Amino acid sequence: MDWDTYAQTYRQLDDESTVPPLLRRVLDGSSGTLIDVGCGEGALLDRLRAGYGDAWTLTGYEVSGVRAEMARSHGHTVHTSPDGVVPVEDGSFDVATASHVIEHVPDDGVFARELLRITRPGGFVYVETPVKLPGAWYFRRNPQAGWVLDSTHVREYRSAAAVNEVLAGAGLTVVAEDLTPISYPLAAAGLLVRRVLRLPQSTKRPSGLAARSVSIPRYRQQAVLTQRPEPPVA
Repeated sequence: MDWDTYAQTYRQLDDESTVPPLLRRVLDGSSGTLIDVGCGEGALLDRLRAGYGDAWTLTGYEVSGVRAEMARSHGHTVHTSPDGVVPVEDGSFDVATASHVIEHVPDDGVFARELLRITRPGGFVYVETPVKLPGAWYFRRNPQAGWVLDSTHVREYRSAAAVNEVLAGAGLTVVAEDLTPISYPLAAAGLLVRRVLRLPQSTKRPSGLAARSVSIPRYRQQAVLTQRPEPPVA
């Protein structure tokens, strides 16, 4: 996958306006360092900066240089590398987040271990990913995963337990989880039509009817808050 070409073709649509509740449990009333792995154009970093100001030092990571530059244009520090290895020392961050990234990576176990590696002992890892319940269908297709929400999804988990199993297998302890409906931004349909008709893509934030979303039947979003265990006391 050429992620720079993908980033130029498919702009990210962020229809969220708040920080996820499970993540707020860690961030509220505290301070430290946080990295958003697969930060895209910086949407979550924008919301974190707006909600927490200088309390949390924010960093992003991207495999796409195009999206990294978009996030940097918002004033964020963003690391890049093409191989999915975050170029930081072990245990560099108090919190690591990965929102809708693990379903794209070649090996989800390797990715989960990388999230653990860059988080300090006792630190937290927050992950979001789609869950495809029985009977769910979407019109895009990936050769590995079949009919999926996004053609770059190489997997879509069939249960919340399957997501937790991958994270636990990497050595993370599940602290809390939340399963909620997934919505499709109406603005995404507008972008699809513009691509088909080869019209210029708008960079403006959707408003009015275009800013609304509709739920996708039988799809859910699994949000998981996990913790890297402290080393045993000698």
